[in-house]
Amino acid sequence: MKTRYPDYTNSNMNISCSILKYFGCDIRHNSLSVLDDILQIKKPRNVVFMLFDAMGISILNRHLPEDSFIRSHLVSTLSSTFPPTTVAATNSINSGLTPLETGWLGWITYFKEVDQNVVTFFNTKQSNEDEPLNVPHLAYSTLFYPSMSYMVKSANPDIQTMSFSPFPTFPTDPYTKTESIKDSCDRIVDMIKDEGRHFIYAYWPDPDSTMHEKGVDDDSITLILKEIDRNLESLASKIGDDTLVLVTADHSQINAKWFYLCDYPDVWNCMIRPHSIEGRAASLFIKDGMKEQFVKAFKKHFGGHFILMTHEEFLESGLLGTGVPHPRTDGFIGDYVAISTDEYCLASFHTDHEHKGMHAGLTEDEMLVPLIVL
Repeated sequence: MKTRYPDYTNSNMNISCSILKYFGCDIRHNSLSVLDDILQIKKPRNVVFMLFDAMGISILNRHLPEDSFIRSHLVSTLSSTFPPTTVAATNSINSGLTPLETGWLGWITYFKEVDQNVVTFFNTKQSNEDEPLNVPHLAYSTLFYPSMSYMVKSANPDIQTMSFSPFPTFPTDPYTKTESIKDSCDRIVDMIKDEGRHFIYAYWPDPDSTMHEKGVDDDSITLILKEIDRNLESLASKIGDDTLVLVTADHSQINAKWFYLCDYPDVWNCMIRPHSIEGRAASLFIKDGMKEQFVKAFKKHFGGHFILMTHEEFLESGLLGTGVPHPRTDGFIGDYVAISTDEYCLASFHTDHEHKGMHAGLTEDEMLVPLIVL
């Protein structure tokens, strides 16, 4: 498989920098010149930013013809963040900051406050995702940042902001629950009918959710992409020249194969706890005096499928981007980070329900995302 490293000068995060720049907000990273030009020429009264989870370039090309509405409105191919995963990418998109700066790195985060791995979004135990921790939400309390909506509203008090999603996307953002892609599009049309300016963020969890269950080639994914394509074409027909709709993805996906760390005692017995961050970008904390043994065993079993970096090498690699690191980022990264370069993922234990589609590694198929402009 072809590898692709993140490009933080041409990423989905930089879409946000262009939007923030257009609304007069301060940005820490460069905007996209192609989008800046569109915004300055069109000068839209309303900006709608839509994110479809895992609707990357490889998925668009696999399930929609080249002359489909979405693909015919592709303006640019962009990089995701690293890891190319929802926790890291959506928070970079929502802040205009790199994962290095936000500290939002992946699905599982080791928090020293509770001395265990935590499901980052849910604030539940890794060992039981349905069991909440009896503490304030660790990620939101320690990794809080000003969101795009907050920054746009602060710089432009007259602008109405809203997030449309099946669930809240950020604690401070005004939010309306939507039940379907059509519902999201209908609510966007209704909102921009109001006088004044609007910034709208709309998130939808598919095709990511379904691909995790069925893989990236299933016929159901084609149906989901056709539904998105149909609804976006309908949306475009209902908006005026004063509204710009931007569409992207947080990452893409590939079909997965699995290694279970518990099956490799020479690796497993070196680890302090199960891996964190992601199965394709695994943070590994190693017992004192066992690092040499761990490296030898890991490379023996998995060396053909993963790049193994030390803590220092990973931070110096630039994979998390540039900027001033969040004070907590360093502590979330273990003694080593294992990064997948093919279809293989790491799981600490066997489960009854393993994902068929995955993301968070360094393959081109999961890294590239679109900028679509309607």
